[in-house]
This record gives sequence, structure tokens and C-alpha cells, in this order.
Amino acid sequence: ANRHSGRTLGWGGGGWGHHHGKIQFTTFADGRPDGGIRQSADVEDGQDSPGDIFVFDQKLLADDSTTVIGRNAGYCIRTDPGKPDWSGTDHPTLPDDPENNWGQCTWTLTFYEGAGSGYVGTLQVSGRESDNGVSAVSIVGGTGDFKGAWGELLTNPEPQTAGGVLFRQVLEIRRN
Repeated sequence: ANRHSGRTLGWGGGGWGHHHGKIQFTTFADGRPDGGIRQSADVEDGQDSPGDIFVFDQKLLADDSTTVIGRNAGYCIRTDPGKPDWSGTDHPTLPDDPENNWGQCTWTLTFYEGAGSGYVGTLQVSGRESDNGVSAVSIVGGTGDFKGAWGELLTNPEPQTAGGVLFRQVLEIRRN
């Protein structure tokens, strides 16, 4: 069985084996200045606008928000800029949702062998994510220990006093 945070989970290497239940654990995507890449591809105006794309390739951290267990990499397409947030690039004249900003995002969580998570492989997620508050996105697949995975990832940005943001990611993973 694999281990995460000192508790045994019913998964064997290379997948779940005959286990058909679910597991749940927390990771963090490191959006702080030294956590990795977050770069936008602006459509025209230098502000957060519909159609803007940003890519990221950040450290994936364990639930202690310190231990690097892999990478968190993907992209988002801005669909609804609204409320000013931690990025400082918000578009002031497009308040479709004046309480939040939304994007359609797809990314991969890569778990490194021997990095302390107890897992090796990837999880792919996709869905509508907000810049403020909790968003639920779909886990649409996986490789390695996560082969055949599906489920839900709850993501919540937590601004950091030293700059940037940590994205708390609570994963609930299932397999048929």
C-alpha cells in the first residue's frame, strides 16, 4: 500500500489493484514568485481580458505546503474577468461577475517517485476555475498509480503575505 501523511491508503503500485473505493488528500500548487512559471499571453490590451491565456508550471507541494512532491502544469483561458484580485491585471470595464474572475483551465499534477507523496504518475484535471473562493474541477484521467482515475479536485487560492498565492487542492479520486 502507498503512504501519504503517515496513513495507509488502499492502493498498490501501478494503480488500485482490486480496490474500487476512493482516496482523498491535499496538495498545493506553488504560485509564489519562487514557485515556478506563471506567464500570460495577452490578447491585446495588457489587462485581464476574455480570451487571454496564461500558462503555469509550478512546484506541486505536499499538504505541509513545503515538501515538493512533483509539478503542477497547465493553462487557463480567461472567460470572465471581473473583480480585482491578487494579480493586479484586472480589466476594469468588464464586470460580468463583479465578485470574481473565471477561466477555463486544464492542467496536470505530476507526482515524482521518491518525493514523499507515496505516488508515481499523473492526474489530469479540467474545468471552470475562479480566482477567488473554492472551485470544483473534474479529474478526467491519470497515469501510473492513478491509471483509470476520475473524481473531483477542489481548488482554493490562498494569497501569501510575501507575495503570490498557494492554491490548496483537495483531491477526491475514484476508480470504477
